[in-house]
Amino acid sequence: MPVFQYVAIDPKGQTVRGVVHGSSLTVVADSLSSQGLNVQELTMSSQDPEPQASDVPPVTQRSAFETDVAGRFVNIVPLPELQFFFRQLGTLLNAGINPVDAFETLSRQSKNAKLSSILLETKGHVLAGRPMSAGLQRYPEVFTPLMVSIVRAGEEGGFISEACQQVSEYIQRDVELRNMIRSETAMPKITVGLSILIILFANLVIQSIAPGGLMLPVPWMIWLIALIFGIGAFLFVRLGLPQPKVKRSFDNLTLSLPGVGGMVMGFAMAKFGRAFGALYKGGVDLPRALILSADSCGNEEIRARMYPAADRLKEGAGITETFASTGAFSPLVLDMTRTGEATGNIDDMLTRVAEYYEDDGKMKAKVAAKVVGVVCGLLVAAYVFFILITFYSAYFGRIGAAGDG
Repeated sequence: MPVFQYVAIDPKGQTVRGVVHGSSLTVVADSLSSQGLNVQELTMSSQDPEPQASDVPPVTQRSAFETDVAGRFVNIVPLPELQFFFRQLGTLLNAGINPVDAFETLSRQSKNAKLSSILLETKGHVLAGRPMSAGLQRYPEVFTPLMVSIVRAGEEGGFISEACQQVSEYIQRDVELRNMIRSETAMPKITVGLSILIILFANLVIQSIAPGGLMLPVPWMIWLIALIFGIGAFLFVRLGLPQPKVKRSFDNLTLSLPGVGGMVMGFAMAKFGRAFGALYKGGVDLPRALILSADSCGNEEIRARMYPAADRLKEGAGITETFASTGAFSPLVLDMTRTGEATGNIDDMLTRVAEYYEDDGKMKAKVAAKVVGVVCGLLVAAYVFFILITFYSAYFGRIGAAGDG
């Protein structure tokens, strides 16, 4: 597909330069204009050759084994790698670098072999005139639906560089949250691990010094239950949650949990608000903006509630009225949307909502992490108390039996 270089004026009055693929000069000009750009110069470039048919990667879905089994246990792409990729991609695209060159550069920089191969494949999609999201969505074990949805929204709304930065920020917050939980629960986990080793080592010493002597009780059943629970949780996260029906049921459950539901709703509203505000500002028609933003909220239950509202927008219903009819939006979002609709700056209002919910979510996540740490500590204390009670019950029982003899 031909490559075109352009110079344009964005809605803020700034000069922007870039490179895009398109079937003709007219199609590219119309596409840039729909993104709110006032095109000053548009010329065909010859920097990229027309790809051969054999070089064009497929768009067909990969097998369930590749995505749900092998893909989630072999050659895993760490979140920090993804966070770095999206941040660098956003920076390169914002600087006007050709997407093909950007993917080529990032594939060479990546230290992860799987991510590098995915980026090279995505480069082929872009060369063939397809959106980059077409390449990313073929690897659901690497790129979550939220990541792909935000990228797709950026492609259709003309803010792809900002969308990539947005994904990078979401991944960074996810990494920080996970690290926080690991930090808060580190001591209880170390205590449990050491208690297991101490019991086994102490019994080994006792058996070697005084065979037949009273040993510390080994709570095999507790360990077995904990092991089964841990394996089950791991498999549920790796294999269960990626399934849409399972994810929706799980999201519905979390929304109903006291304390947790508000935090989950807040994060979903923040993601929706940022996406819808950017799409609205980019001039994307409202029904399509709602669909893309619903995909970006990261919550299957809320997304399912939002989808039917697109038909109401097509019929000419007001934005606030439509949002309220879904039952998926918080009162704060509805109030800010109503204000934005009246003043004509919905994008600014929803961005403020997103910032509020993100800050509130961080605070609640920190509290939740500390609560998890305290609960783990109490469970460890109960575990140690059980061992002590069992040991001393057996010890005093032996003393009593010896006295009776």
